[in-house]
Amino acid sequence: MNMHCLSNCDTTLSEAKVKTAYLDIETSYVGSFTDQRLFRDCINHKITVIGVRIVEGEKDAFVQLVSEEATREALMTVLAGVELIVTYNGRSIPDNVKGYTGFDFPVIAAQLGVVLDKVFKHLDLCPTCWKAGLWGGQKAIEEMLGLKRELAGKDGKWADETWKKYVATRTETFLKELLTYNREDVFMLRRIEEALERRSHKSGVRSQK
Repeated sequence: MNMHCLSNCDTTLSEAKVKTAYLDIETSYVGSFTDQRLFRDCINHKITVIGVRIVEGEKDAFVQLVSEEATREALMTVLAGVELIVTYNGRSIPDNVKGYTGFDFPVIAAQLGVVLDKVFKHLDLCPTCWKAGLWGGQKAIEEMLGLKRELAGKDGKWADETWKKYVATRTETFLKELLTYNREDVFMLRRIEEALERRSHKSGVRSQK
């Protein structure tokens, strides 16, 4: 388990009102679909990394469960005491905007046997973005909100291919790149959340004028 305490390292981080987990997974697809059915074939998306950032007041920690470490027991240990999980398109319960489900939680349910949004309060930023008039995947939303990545141009397909390269060669560089990519996915969730809050505040100020 890779765990990094980030307390007092991020001076711009606003204090979380509740113990919050920002969560994102990476997977390797072993099924046969090549169309949109691929994304719903949860049983064939093998979890390669679960990244979780836990924020509570000034406390800030980041954990990555890699491959065999990604068990139900380990994940629930990481999430112990969490009051809210934040994802982008992670929901397994259909949203109230389009009635769609997401990706992360259905895969975790299929692979680990726990439905996280039936255990924890959950904020999915995807339908939240829809309500704000923003449409697209996480990377597209980041661009719309003016958020910049260090690893630009990478996506889930790249993550899958990079994991497969690591498994085939055991070259640590591939694993390091994948973990860095996952970390950025996770940390971007809070930046999106904060950008949406600023956007909502500005909209509210304009409507009062």
